[in-house]
Amino acid sequence: MRTIRRTIRHTFILAASVVLVCMPCVLVSELMGWYQRSLHILQSFVAIPVAFLSSGVFLCLRVPEDAPVWERRTAWAVFILSGAWVAMLVIVLVALSRGMFPGPA
Repeated sequence: MRTIRRTIRHTFILAASVVLVCMPCVLVSELMGWYQRSLHILQSFVAIPVAFLSSGVFLCLRVPEDAPVWERRTAWAVFILSGAWVAMLVIVLVALSRGMFPGPA
């Protein structure tokens, strides 16, 4: 059980780190005029959902007595922030599929 917990902890921390590293890379890419679609896809459709799911699973696991407090606080922060992003992404995709946004004029 300890190795599963450790693996899931490393997964959500790694995914959250990828999200944080992609942010300045996207900004630099925009300033330089570089191609940035791959960074957006990696961040929005891979790293954020993985961070959301793995932090949620981590929070559902039993907490050992010697666990540091920062683990659960970080997991809650990642879960809430990535969950808000996933919810916003779902709302936008549903709105796009229903034609709620006007196309180019």
